[in-house]
Amino acid sequence: MSSRHFAENDSSELSIDTNTVSCFLEPLKNSRRLANLRKTKHLWLREKISSDCTEINSRLPQLYGIIEADELLGLTRQFATIALATIYYNLGIIYKDCLGLQDLQVSLDSLSRSRELLRGNELDCDAILIVVKSLVAMSEIQATQRWLSEAVKLYLQYSKRDNFRSKPIYTYLADVLKQDLRILLILLYEKIIKRMEVIYSASDEMDEWIKTVHDCLNNRVRIIKSLDEACKWSNAAITISTYLINKLRFHEARNCLAAAEYILDSIEENPSYNVIRYTVKNLQAKVANAWLTYTNYILRESCSYLQAQQQTSYVPIQRAPQELLLFTSLRARLGYFTNRITDSRVSNTYGADIVTDFAVDQYMVACTIFSALGNDGDYFIAMSKCALVFKYLASFSTDIDFQIQVYKCQRKFFYDNYSKYVQKARLLPEFVSDLVVILKMWNGHVKDATQKFLSVIEGIEEFPNLYSITQRTLRFIISTLDDYEQIDRVIVI
Repeated sequence: MSSRHFAENDSSELSIDTNTVSCFLEPLKNSRRLANLRKTKHLWLREKISSDCTEINSRLPQLYGIIEADELLGLTRQFATIALATIYYNLGIIYKDCLGLQDLQVSLDSLSRSRELLRGNELDCDAILIVVKSLVAMSEIQATQRWLSEAVKLYLQYSKRDNFRSKPIYTYLADVLKQDLRILLILLYEKIIKRMEVIYSASDEMDEWIKTVHDCLNNRVRIIKSLDEACKWSNAAITISTYLINKLRFHEARNCLAAAEYILDSIEENPSYNVIRYTVKNLQAKVANAWLTYTNYILRESCSYLQAQQQTSYVPIQRAPQELLLFTSLRARLGYFTNRITDSRVSNTYGADIVTDFAVDQYMVACTIFSALGNDGDYFIAMSKCALVFKYLASFSTDIDFQIQVYKCQRKFFYDNYSKYVQKARLLPEFVSDLVVILKMWNGHVKDATQKFLSVIEGIEEFPNLYSITQRTLRFIISTLDDYEQIDRVIVI
């Protein structure tokens, strides 16, 4: 099939049987016109849509019969098939979205007919677009993985065969303008990915979603030309990493974040970087914030493991190995990014120090960008994560010198950020709850830490001011916590 079959006023249409074209062309054009009006709020227009849809439906058996008669040849048959599939698609989304006319079963039947008409044919790009759009619409009616998986296979079939060459498209599909087919399919694929994420996360089968995203990204990432497309893939890699971090699958998460960084670095080297500078900076902050979460979980799991080892009855939990071979096409390029940080638990203060240093670096990157972009919400979330890093670090040793070192870092971090937090919290009450959480953590931890070494450092000449500063800090945190807990209670009420 060729995209010229839908070309309007194209001289090549003369090679197609004009009688057949005239039978299909009017309902084809009308179906697109009605579909583009389907979300109207005007009652009189919805009634007109209903009347016109009834008229189109009455002609469908005749059109279907023309194709089933098996008398059409070559381009004429191809045109008729793809035209009828388009009509069914347009009717399907009308019955899915039009208020007062909505009938999801009729919609699903129409969309299924569109898909079935093109099934088994050697699909060209126009036909793939129709089928993929039908499958996406079907998935919005039935939350099933089946339709989306089929849509993804068709998309990958196109990307593999045509390698995303630019190609103009002229169709009577609703919601499709005359534009580059490559752009249309990329945008459609992005919609599929988002829809799949919702469906797969609800069924706890996110690995299938990850594989789907990765199958395309792993093969595309080195040859992406569009900066906008590169940003979308980087964001997809960050989303995958967040899921993997929550599942404690650090090796895979590290690969995803390394791939996201690699993509963003390549964008910065592009002469057109300034056009999407804001988007790239925001993604760089998201990557740094994800790394901060990664280090948090590494330290938390390391602390839990060390504490469990100290219990005589401890038996290691045997987890079945779960690993996706992510971004194998970039293995050589990702070495720098992955070698900076471990992907497994650390067992001593030396390893914990390295992870903490990396976390602080990522915290600085994230907060600098979040602050510049005015993103206070993520700024304070990153601050909370960094505060937790210091809490976990202190759990690695009871050595007094180590505890004092960590405490000084905590104190500096707290005072450097507290005034910023309080100032924003007054303007944005929703952040008060976050502040209470941080203060509670500091209250509990500083209490425990100070109890252990206040008596040790009291009277020692090397620490003339540390004792009194520690006591003042503790009193300040407790007092502030009381104040903000009262504010938080008022806000909740």
